Amino acid sequence: MRASGGLAVLLVVLLFAFGAPARAWQGTAPGADLVRVGLLLGQESLAVACAGPFDLLDVESGRRETMEAGRLTARAAAGGLELNGVAYGALVRLMPRAAQFQVGGRPYRGLIELRRTPVGRVTAINELDLEEYLYGVVRSEMDPRWPPEALRAQAIAARSLAVHSAGRFAAEGYDVRATTDSQVYGGVAAEDARTTTAVDATRGLVLLHNGRPALAVFHADSGGATESSEYVWGSVTPHLRGVPDPFSRDAPGHEWTLRLELAVIEARLQRAGRSLTGINRLEVASTSPSGRVMVLRLASASGAGEIRGTEFRAAVGTSVLRSTLFAVRSSPGEGSVEFAGRGFGHGVGMSQWGARGMALAGHDYTAILKYFYTGVAIAARP
Repeated sequence: MRASGGLAVLLVVLLFAFGAPARAWQGTAPGADLVRVGLLLGQESLAVACAGPFDLLDVESGRRETMEAGRLTARAAAGGLELNGVAYGALVRLMPRAAQFQVGGRPYRGLIELRRTPVGRVTAINELDLEEYLYGVVRSEMDPRWPPEALRAQAIAARSLAVHSAGRFAAEGYDVRATTDSQVYGGVAAEDARTTTAVDATRGLVLLHNGRPALAVFHADSGGATESSEYVWGSVTPHLRGVPDPFSRDAPGHEWTLRLELAVIEARLQRAGRSLTGINRLEVASTSPSGRVMVLRLASASGAGEIRGTEFRAAVGTSVLRSTLFAVRSSPGEGSVEFAGRGFGHGVGMSQWGARGMALAGHDYTAILKYFYTGVAIAARP
């Protein structure tokens, strides 16, 4: 799934039109329908291929070239980039004429931008139409076999999240990342006719709260109740209120157990910057209204300490410890601890399995979205 937590919005690029030299990306133009996606970030080298001719613009110098079909290998060079050994400036835009680009072997709609990072690496950015971006998101975030109303709810949530996140990573030259740092985007290879239909059927619609695009975060399975934002991320977002979620109980792994050796937990906490050694006991110190762990108390040979539940989950691994909705079971001297939990993901916003359950029960996408996001309206993006 993806679901992101702390996330993203869509954006427009004030780079000059093709042929006009520009120094750097300037940000988002109000009302624009483009989004810039960070695909491969900070690579030592990366490959871009195209099956047809394309145009290359060296943004710094304004130099333009028509390139034949083929493959470019990009590397950072002193003060700029090298493409197949030829020197260019630090920012190059590649514009297809007909065929799509492949980056890292995956096809993408739109154009590709290559940027030299300040530390001498290469980042690839995909700039494309927002709706076409969503074609590669919704299938990545939700099973296309699910009910159409759930897919439509996902399309609107994903569009809202993209619009809300415009310019989030402006310092790095893009709006959103192609990973769960924002929402998962797989390009053309991730598209499916059923999720594309859901995007087209809801074209332009976003969630608004007080007239502004909402932070429409989502997660896989709430475990029975979603959570208010402040109990997960520390700040109140009015439309992200916890609600009961009896609709997600069919999710695989809705209830789960995990046993971890204390030595493994200690090593992962140390890797995350915690200096406790000789951990011998864990216990829950406080929980949120939905039962999620807010604070864990740890006892160790080097002393006692506390850690936030979200920080602990991140250190252990979010795919390992599926949520913070868990109880701790341990016995002195065992050398391990068992977590008995429910759900998968951060628990804020829309539960994707809950959306599926509501759709199967006959609810439409409007009802689904207004259930999981408090006080929102669904309208064309402002």
